[in-house]
Amino acid sequence: MARKLTALLVGAGLLTATLGAASPDQAEASSYRKLDVATYNVYQGTDLTTLLAAPNLPELVRRAGIAYGQVIATDFPSRAQAIARLIRKERPEVIGLQEVALWKTGPLGGDLTTSYDFLAILLDALHTEGLDYRAAAVDTTFSGTLPISATRQASFTDRDVILVRDGVRTEHAESHLYTAKLVVPTPFGMTFTIPRGWSSVDVKLPGGPVRVANTHLEPVAPPIRNAQAQELHTALAQSPHPVAAVGDFNSQPTDATGPYGTFTGGGYVDSWHAVEPGKNGFTTTQDPDLTNVPSKLSHRVDYVFHRAGRLVAVRAEVFGDRLTDRTPSGLWPSDHAGLVVRLRAARG
Repeated sequence: MARKLTALLVGAGLLTATLGAASPDQAEASSYRKLDVATYNVYQGTDLTTLLAAPNLPELVRRAGIAYGQVIATDFPSRAQAIARLIRKERPEVIGLQEVALWKTGPLGGDLTTSYDFLAILLDALHTEGLDYRAAAVDTTFSGTLPISATRQASFTDRDVILVRDGVRTEHAESHLYTAKLVVPTPFGMTFTIPRGWSSVDVKLPGGPVRVANTHLEPVAPPIRNAQAQELHTALAQSPHPVAAVGDFNSQPTDATGPYGTFTGGGYVDSWHAVEPGKNGFTTTQDPDLTNVPSKLSHRVDYVFHRAGRLVAVRAEVFGDRLTDRTPSGLWPSDHAGLVVRLRAARG
């Protein structure tokens, strides 16, 4: 997070700068560490759920071809530039990203070459905007290859990534797959197994580390999603440090028995609600082709949860939800909006 000395500390919220002597309140505030964390589902570029319902192999191939065509049309290189501009405005120290796709294509039965590496593309776009981030943890979940025509094939690898700004120190990076996973048999004998997972890093701050975890929970099967949330909650309970859990939880605030209830009923605070209780904070979902106008964001499933008693949220902002955030060709940066939260160590 390359800012030089005082400018770095002021911009990151780790130091209160004044022209003259600091007031007692300012001096007290400067002794508490602050951390800006964000979550953003950047969208893999296409809707793959239609593949799961294909009645036969020829139809599966046809749908796979359409899906890959949509990856091209939703133009992640252009969207990455829009995302980088949004991140430049917010400059969070840590970003939990979901659906950081890796797409490869090649001749049927032949070698595959990378067509879109979302992680590399986004890091380059951030660098162009004057921001240097690194991938501190990468969780590789689903990977599969299918024909997309009579002569071509494509592979898709799904990844969730924790990005950390240059200069921010981290340790103890880890990534895991959930035991609970979606298994979908097809009528023609093929079975899709779709794992999900989570990663975490300990972000080193002057007052001590904060553990930041990132996840993307199962969207279509509530029992599996709920089990994954329980796994994550149990794993994070072992942390000796304050915890922020970020990601696409696929669970609305009314979901008392699902991930939202698991975290808010299990010692965590919904950071957005704590800061902006009267605002909707919608983060999902635009159309799969990303061209809809007006915006169709209509509910919340993307969260920053912070552990109560150890951290407090002092600022929260949704980004990527305005018409002016779109690419020059009129694409939304993602089918989700992002969320950034400023966290501070609780006093006491």
